[in-house]
Amino acid sequence: MNLSFRFGAGLVVAVVSLLGGASNASAASVIYSATTTNLTNMTHQSAYAWQLEGINLGNNTITSAVLTFNGFFNWTDVAHDPYNILWVDLLNTSASNVDGAITSMTDDTNNGTLGINDVLDGFRFSGGTNVSVSGLGSGGSTFFGSSNNASDAGVTGYGNPAGSVASNAGAFGTSAVTWTLTTTNSAVLTALANYIANGADIAIGLDSDCHFGDTSIKFEIYGTPNVQQSAVPEPGTMLLVGSGLFAAYRRCRRLSA
Repeated sequence: MNLSFRFGAGLVVAVVSLLGGASNASAASVIYSATTTNLTNMTHQSAYAWQLEGINLGNNTITSAVLTFNGFFNWTDVAHDPYNILWVDLLNTSASNVDGAITSMTDDTNNGTLGINDVLDGFRFSGGTNVSVSGLGSGGSTFFGSSNNASDAGVTGYGNPAGSVASNAGAFGTSAVTWTLTTTNSAVLTALANYIANGADIAIGLDSDCHFGDTSIKFEIYGTPNVQQSAVPEPGTMLLVGSGLFAAYRRCRRLSA
């Protein structure tokens, strides 16, 4: 009886092993994080690129990317600066290969108050007083998102193409806030993964079409592990295996009798 019981338990274990246990996907967690404290003053005449080196995704699939601006504010209120907007673009890499480095270029020659024609995203467009800043990066760029300002709804490139790319805050004033820009858009996340695969680095492009300040900016990548499921044998194979185990089980019972 004891031998029979032990073999029966072994039979159950063997069958379970052959079938393979189902693996539940893990919840998304932070797989990369970086913070800058040296980009606290962004003028409307300039655009900036923040270089991030040594990114390792490991065995993970990106599920979202989050950019958080801490202590974010505008130099004046919306009534006096109705067209303020901050554009954000992902860059394959910047002009610098130093981790955490900030590079900048002039993106607008208007030194006065900005009008609606002065707030193009310099990483994607140029015209009027707007100067292209595509030279801040190389190897490609992808629009990530922008602040949300109804006054800028008619600006070329405003909005979130290919569906809802990001969660936005409204036009900003002088009160410091925490502003989080999040994307789960598959096209943006695919571009992000491709940029990282192209050299373990990316850059965050920021075109400040107003005079913005902050205390720090954090960039986070969230992901889930790639779990490989165990193969499940075909029914015919299971029948043969089961028949063999059952025959062995009957032999052991006869021996123990």
